[in-house]
Amino acid sequence: MKKPTYLIWTIVFCFTFLLSFQNSNAQLWKKIKNEVKNRAENNVVNRAGNATDKAIDNTADAAKGNKSVGDNSKNQNISDAEDPANNTAKKVTVTNYKNYDFVAGDKIIFQPDLSAESDAELPARFTVNVGNAEINSYEGEKILHLNPDCNATVSPLMNSDHYLPEQYTLEFDMMYENPDEKKGDNYFAHVSDFSVNFRTRDDKNYRGYPLYKFIIEGVSKIKFGNNNTGSIALQQDITGNAWHHIAIYIRKNLGKVYIDQYRVAATNTLPAGAEKVDIKADRYGIKIKNFRLAAGGDDKYNKIVTDGKFITHGILFDVNKSTIKPESMGALNEIAKMMKEHSDLKFEIDGHTDSDGKGDANLKLSQDRADAVKTKLTEMGIDNARLTTKGFGATKPIDKNDSAEGKANNRRVEFVKI
Repeated sequence: MKKPTYLIWTIVFCFTFLLSFQNSNAQLWKKIKNEVKNRAENNVVNRAGNATDKAIDNTADAAKGNKSVGDNSKNQNISDAEDPANNTAKKVTVTNYKNYDFVAGDKIIFQPDLSAESDAELPARFTVNVGNAEINSYEGEKILHLNPDCNATVSPLMNSDHYLPEQYTLEFDMMYENPDEKKGDNYFAHVSDFSVNFRTRDDKNYRGYPLYKFIIEGVSKIKFGNNNTGSIALQQDITGNAWHHIAIYIRKNLGKVYIDQYRVAATNTLPAGAEKVDIKADRYGIKIKNFRLAAGGDDKYNKIVTDGKFITHGILFDVNKSTIKPESMGALNEIAKMMKEHSDLKFEIDGHTDSDGKGDANLKLSQDRADAVKTKLTEMGIDNARLTTKGFGATKPIDKNDSAEGKANNRRVEFVKI
């Protein structure tokens, strides 16, 4: 009778021990996952070689079955995209971008309007340097489609091959095409790169290495710099038929890159001499829209001191609406910070449109947009009494309305000191 009793107690002890181990282990993984999530939500920039980040990431890898934080599998830090587990799109709001600090340039150099172009035709405003690219309709708007499996490379069609100034910003929205979407999957089976390449004016080898580049490697890692730059693991999931906003700021040797609301890379070692840019797909098809290249981005307070006002193209709105787009928070954060640091500043917020549409409608739209900006700034802690608004519609253009870039420059918000 002793053997059965001993055996029973042994089984009970083992079961209790295993249960206790699992509970404590689960709590450990939960803490690790929460830490990873918190780092992403606080807009932490990935840093190659950071021992603390590596320790957290490596431990999280073990908890996820040796898959990295930026892997294609279900991710703690999915943002502005889809949850691969349920394929449900998550709506991006201004709140998601509350810590965003990207500010667009002052003057639009290149912003093509694709709306009048025909499907399945070569793009009128881009040069197809390698492979195949065409205009397509997608979800009610025209997009530039970089075809899969052809190393498709396109560049802005400009009047010269040395159009990049010392200081500028580049923005666009991009979407990976899921190769298995017809099967209902959200799995990228092959390594496929997407890159933004910065070249010298004489570089015509679009299959070769550029002066420097920003590259997304296999949708889970990035590089930003010359060809010897190391990779950085992404904190967010960017796979799966969802739009992602890419924003790049360059000033001489300084560069910063953002994907959605996160700054993913920063460097002050960019080589000099980049004068043109191109974008390149690899194995997967890529959709592109809202491509915009803008010069400048000087300190706004200096503009106020010298000119009594400043112009921003970084506050963006939905088409024909006064709804502020989330990526506008970079400009709004900068303005709110400046007003908090200089309590004497008061502004009239002026809304301006291009000449498309009817005059009365444009006046109302510009007033509504100026009011929306004031409302947002007051929500951010600026005293309502320090801000007034006025809409001018298309009555005060600063550029010609005969080109896409001219119209883009006229669509603006001005802050005039009062």
